[in-house]
Amino acid sequence: MDINVPYMPSVKNLHKILDAAQHASVPEAFSYEFLRDLGFSSSNDRSIIKLLKYLGMLDSSGRPQNSYKDFVDHTKTKLVLAERLKAAYDDLYTSHKKAHEKSADELKGWFKSKTGKGDSVAWKMATTFKSLADYADFTKEIIKPIKHPEAEAKKPLEIPESQIIPQGKRLGDQLGLVYRLEIHLPDTQNIETYRAIFKALREELT
Repeated sequence: MDINVPYMPSVKNLHKILDAAQHASVPEAFSYEFLRDLGFSSSNDRSIIKLLKYLGMLDSSGRPQNSYKDFVDHTKTKLVLAERLKAAYDDLYTSHKKAHEKSADELKGWFKSKTGKGDSVAWKMATTFKSLADYADFTKEIIKPIKHPEAEAKKPLEIPESQIIPQGKRLGDQLGLVYRLEIHLPDTQNIETYRAIFKALREELT
């Protein structure tokens, strides 16, 4: 966890900014101009940009990342924010598994100890985290599709030399024709299935 924790000087508009962002189109860059277009021109509101970068939703130049694009999907908004909070404030969650359930007063001491900042800044860090946590949904997790191990990296099937048909072997009545066979193997983990296929193929060709 980066101890240079950004914070909002005031969290009065934090939820309103998040609401406005998820109802707007994904910008090329989340800039001060975009923030003004959302209706927030106060200097206190500008800290949202550093905060979204800290959460990994924007890159260093303000370009929205995949998590930001998921955030504006209304079916994932609060779940995505909960996920990003756990990732960005990982040290806090190591110390307190349910940090989002703690009050700002309880969190203030932790931020002060972790960052070495004074009471005023530690309080703003705590209230910012708490406001974000109140907006998020920690009761569920985003269900990610489970990929078959072979879906990401298909390994070539190793075929015993005795079962390989030499290229150029002539079949049939020696007319000089060369046949190329293309076999579509089933997607299975059972090696016996492959053995049965090659055995039947060998018997047909000999």
